[in-house]
Amino acid sequence: MNKEPLSENELKSVCSVTELAGILGLSRTRFYQLQRMGVFPMPVFCIRTKRPFYPLELQKKCIEIRKTGVAHNGQPVLFYGGHKSRNKASCELPESEKGCNKNQQKYEELTKALRRMGLNVSYKAVENAINTLFPEGQQQHSDEGQTVRDLFRYLTAKL
Repeated sequence: MNKEPLSENELKSVCSVTELAGILGLSRTRFYQLQRMGVFPMPVFCIRTKRPFYPLELQKKCIEIRKTGVAHNGQPVLFYGGHKSRNKASCELPESEKGCNKNQQKYEELTKALRRMGLNVSYKAVENAINTLFPEGQQQHSDEGQTVRDLFRYLTAKL
């Protein structure tokens, strides 16, 4: 199921929801969940068969959403898990910033998400922002999209 995203030359002119979910490294169920939340655009439907499909432009949009972490509705979105080779992105953290405990892993994921959104921030800056924004602890703030949005706003205001 987890595949490397195809290059634009390898994409078909139309593909099914199942094929697109596979290209994005998501299960079909998770893809539909994210679609209902507004993360991915709705498919086009064939008038004759009423079957959903994604034309080339919508496929490219979905791949861009997966790469950047900015949803179709404009909200930040975090994608977790998947295959190691797919997750090696240009925003990989330096060895000195990699941690081993659960909080440090969380900071790493948040730092990667913010970097995918165009912010050049360090792990330490994210950790400091979390401590400033959530002095009672980040566990109190369970919505990760909201956390990323708050961090993005806080850090861009500081720049």
